[in-house]
Amino acid sequence: MLYAMICRRMVVTAVAIGGSQWAAAGIAVTPLGFGSQSVGMASTDSGYSHEPTGINNNVAGIARAGVEQFSVGLEPVYITKNRHKDSLGNDKRVDSRLTFLLSGAWTAPLEARPDITVGLGVFAQGGAGFNYESLATDYGNEDDLTAMFGVFRFAPAFAWQVNERLRLGLAGSVNYAQAEQKLLPNTSDAATQFFGVKINDLSGTSFSWRAGMQYDVSDTLVLGVSYGAETELRLRKGSAVVNFESLGLGRVRYRDAEISGLALPEEASLGFAWQVSPRFSLGADINYFWWSEALGEVSTRFRRPDNPLVPAMVEATSQFGGQDNFSRSLGVRFRHNDQNLLYGGINHAGNVVKQTAVNPLNNLQAKWHINGGWEHRFSSRLAGAVAVSYIPDKSQRYVNSAMPLGEESKETFGLYSVLFELNYRWQ
Repeated sequence: MLYAMICRRMVVTAVAIGGSQWAAAGIAVTPLGFGSQSVGMASTDSGYSHEPTGINNNVAGIARAGVEQFSVGLEPVYITKNRHKDSLGNDKRVDSRLTFLLSGAWTAPLEARPDITVGLGVFAQGGAGFNYESLATDYGNEDDLTAMFGVFRFAPAFAWQVNERLRLGLAGSVNYAQAEQKLLPNTSDAATQFFGVKINDLSGTSFSWRAGMQYDVSDTLVLGVSYGAETELRLRKGSAVVNFESLGLGRVRYRDAEISGLALPEEASLGFAWQVSPRFSLGADINYFWWSEALGEVSTRFRRPDNPLVPAMVEATSQFGGQDNFSRSLGVRFRHNDQNLLYGGINHAGNVVKQTAVNPLNNLQAKWHINGGWEHRFSSRLAGAVAVSYIPDKSQRYVNSAMPLGEESKETFGLYSVLFELNYRWQ
């Protein structure tokens, strides 16, 4: 009887745990772009990619520079209005509203084969840090919801300048993911079979790859195509504490916890860069993301409890609610003079999850991205850049069936970020 009670409620718990990992900036859990120009042009980078950070955009572009380069960037991300309201009177913004993303990359042509460029990149591939404290619950108490999540990518790459017009590139990657979360850990109710959960130290590594092509149709028009394989996120080797106090069993620690079935999506991109005049350039990209597979069926497993009176393993499977979507972007660049380059862009993305899957920690509502940037060249070797990204507030009302936080709820999401970057080239 106890095993059946726990497993029935764990189905709901798995939905909330799965959602807790994924509320992040950009297009769902991945940043909007990598590198100052990609971010500043709202991810319009298929035809433009040429800097070391292009390893994680269109990797073929790293063959364009013809010189050794290094880029490093720091991006503070501030969540302006990740907000939960509900019929219980909760009206809370996340307590952890500021996070930092750090990325760097190096590329260089081979001395013996200057048509071959090799590179290495380290990227903050995604992340979140949401913390709702002291939320009123259906059980008459106050409790916490917390989600801390990060994905880091280590990516070696190479690109080949096949001829004067065609470039091809390929990048592998080792991806490290880590996460922890709280789902009302101080709440336990035997009558409704709700048992709060706290999960710590989930982590794991996985492998993935990207490929790209750029083709110079003319001296003023570049076409770009890129593809990124799905990146499995292995969240294992953690521990979990389940609150069974209402059953008289106290708080039970499971020494082995894991979540499986989550991934960064397979993606494909097509775009162009058109040099309209010597100073002005216009580009556009269209991207497709297979979120229905990346955020599909999610399984949660707890094993090895420290209390022999509870089940030795608890396992539950649920549907996350991901859905495939397009993103479309338009970007512009204007060279003011030899030292200063200005750029801007706008991006629109479809819903990552179905409306029925929304909850306080699955608040994936980033639709419009409005971006801009400025690059200043201090010398022939050193340049600095600043890129700004803004996501206007977006709200959605819904009937909450995933968490004991009242029936009618409203989620709001919005943020801005600033990327500071330095680029150095050897000549």
